[in-house]
Amino acid sequence: MKTKTFATPAALLRSVLPLIVALLIFRPGAAAELTDPYQILHKHYVAIGGLDRLQKLIGSYSEGRVRYDGLEGTFKHWDARPLQYRTEEDYSVISQVEGDNGEFTWFFDTNGQLLILKDEETLKRRQISLRLDRYEHLDPHSPYFSVQFAGITTANDGKSCYELVLTNTINSDKGHFFYDTETMLMVRSVYKQPDMENHSTYGDYREVDGLLIPFYQHSRFLPWEKEEETWVTHHTFDRPVDKKIFNPPENKKDYEFLNGRTAATVPFRLMENLIYLPVTVKGHTEYWVLDSGASMSLIDHEYAGKLGLNIQGSIKGYGFGELFDLSFVRIPEHQVGPIRFGSQKFYVMQGLTAKSYEPRIYGILGYDFLSRFVVEIDYDRQAVTFHSPESFTYSGSGVIIDAPLKYRTFSLPVTLDGKYNSLWTVDLGSYHSSIHYPFAEKHGLLDRKGVEMVSQGMSGISHETNVRFDCLAIGRFRLDQPLVSIPAEKGKGATALGEVGGNLGNSTLRHFHLFLNYPEQKLI
Repeated sequence: MKTKTFATPAALLRSVLPLIVALLIFRPGAAAELTDPYQILHKHYVAIGGLDRLQKLIGSYSEGRVRYDGLEGTFKHWDARPLQYRTEEDYSVISQVEGDNGEFTWFFDTNGQLLILKDEETLKRRQISLRLDRYEHLDPHSPYFSVQFAGITTANDGKSCYELVLTNTINSDKGHFFYDTETMLMVRSVYKQPDMENHSTYGDYREVDGLLIPFYQHSRFLPWEKEEETWVTHHTFDRPVDKKIFNPPENKKDYEFLNGRTAATVPFRLMENLIYLPVTVKGHTEYWVLDSGASMSLIDHEYAGKLGLNIQGSIKGYGFGELFDLSFVRIPEHQVGPIRFGSQKFYVMQGLTAKSYEPRIYGILGYDFLSRFVVEIDYDRQAVTFHSPESFTYSGSGVIIDAPLKYRTFSLPVTLDGKYNSLWTVDLGSYHSSIHYPFAEKHGLLDRKGVEMVSQGMSGISHETNVRFDCLAIGRFRLDQPLVSIPAEKGKGATALGEVGGNLGNSTLRHFHLFLNYPEQKLI
């Protein structure tokens, strides 16, 4: 189970200004008619207040209201050059903070857990943002950026617009920008990435210190069908700010080993290739599934009601193939084996228990639970040991693999049949290993013969073909004749992801003794 990390409401400052404003340049000798992209951008920057003024900006601050799916709240956003920002979002039922201190991008979730983003695509996008912030793409001969005129089209209630396309040589991301032919203000943009598209519209332009800024933005995130609206209520430029604000908060330790040690071992049941752990909430002990592919822990809606918990809010999540609806709840103090946890915010889902078989699933322990520890999984003994990161050392003969967290899930290089190379995620909540649709399509694997199967997941029924490949290699380890499933259709969930090629489930992982080192983002 996955959900999109909340989009930053102040993206109109972090994305729109660097990409729209920094693009503004006049190329001498451009044609008089508006077909040259740099001529169009020159007129745009004149319309919003001038490139000279924009280039002198040191930073900005904004605040306002935000609606994200069924949640409504507020945001505050600070940014400074070069490449520093902080965004605080408060939806009452859930809150979070994200930012970049100029050295790395970070995310601090509602349960007080810090994630440093180290995956390759994030690092590439940081490099792009830094070069945009330096105005490197203002050079028509830039080795990194290209701006092309795509024609005149209509957008936003039939308005006539110039369409410009920004591409780069660092990754495959592509931005489409639409400028009103009369006002020369940007009214729409489409950001295309391998995993998703962000379709945004802009309006309510207001003057702030001589510059026109859009105070309204509406965004749709596809294929996840998520929606966001932001209303800026206050905006200032070059407001004095302590640079420490861009540093991430510290992790909060909110658990206790009741055995007095620095690690605890909990026996589990391995049924249908899923790991079941006993979890006690308000005196009730039921089985929950351990799921490293879940971005946040989750409890069944009916079970939460039985426990007398207050369910709030609404948001969309995505599983293996399709989408589903989620709410939020605050779980009181609870216990997993000899580990006691303080109060936490969890997702709530209708029908989780009803859709499961014996043993019944009453909840899912996801990233926010697992990320506190170095998690050791011994499939042979059917036991999981949760190690305190501060005291953990490894001295065995295993291979240590860099596996940066992407979508809060470990990702590592995998080779299939000795020739199909890509990053795969590590998903303890998946019965079997699978290939994502874009990867299968790219390599002509969609028509591979195998056993057609139907699986029941959180997002409903999925149709797949179970195919036997020659081999699957992870580092120096090789599995012969592995069964890997290929989805019958792209869907809107994890199967549609394009930046990772596949998903390693328990059918593969159970061949290993695993250590998931969350603080260091390494797999052993």
